[in-house]
Amino acid sequence: MKVGIIGGAGVAATNKLLELIENELTSRGAFRDYHHPEMIIYQATQAPSRSMFLEGKGPSYIDDYVCVAKRLRQAGADILCMSCNTAHYAIDEIIERSNIPFINLVEETVKSITTLGGGITHIGLMACNGCLQGKVYERYFKKYYPEIKLVYPDKEHQKLVTKGICNIKNMHRFDDIHSPERPNHIFREVVTHLKGKGANRVIIGCTDIRVDYYEEENIDSLEILKRKIIEITGMNTHKS
Repeated sequence: MKVGIIGGAGVAATNKLLELIENELTSRGAFRDYHHPEMIIYQATQAPSRSMFLEGKGPSYIDDYVCVAKRLRQAGADILCMSCNTAHYAIDEIIERSNIPFINLVEETVKSITTLGGGITHIGLMACNGCLQGKVYERYFKKYYPEIKLVYPDKEHQKLVTKGICNIKNMHRFDDIHSPERPNHIFREVVTHLKGKGANRVIIGCTDIRVDYYEEENIDSLEILKRKIIEITGMNTHKS
């Protein structure tokens, strides 16, 4: 099974996904190149912003993503995925128009809640403005967990989420860990805020966030995608 990845949203998040996959398999005992999955990565950096489109501030990204999906299919990919949560707003249309199956990152992230056990009543969602405005996660909560209430950042903390995501893409990512401009610092503050509003767990609904911030107790969408790619490619570690 050869996986095609529509990346570039962002570039660092896509690179982090590849790093996570390699690290996971090597830590399981992989020691040869063929112990790792075949993947075709397309950094679709020139596609319009998914978030800006859903905020009503820019053109649609959908045609570009359909085009990239078709190119990946022609290059030999058997199944695709997108390393951007927000892009999943149009996943059904992209699948229909490109005629190739996809791993649905957002759906898989929501479905993973079943592994957390009982007692989950409120889940925080840390994601970009477009993801929230497009209600990308809400459709899957309605399908799988209608009883769980989503908790969102207030206006000021949502501005921090935007700032943190932007700072992943610029030099502030390399600031001292205590710098107020460092994304890690910003995202920790937002997660604390969501927990203060009653969230039992927090979904990291933007893959850029994982580049500089990770806590095991969160539901991290990029970690979910990593696991699904390893599972679907059948890359159980070989010892020869």
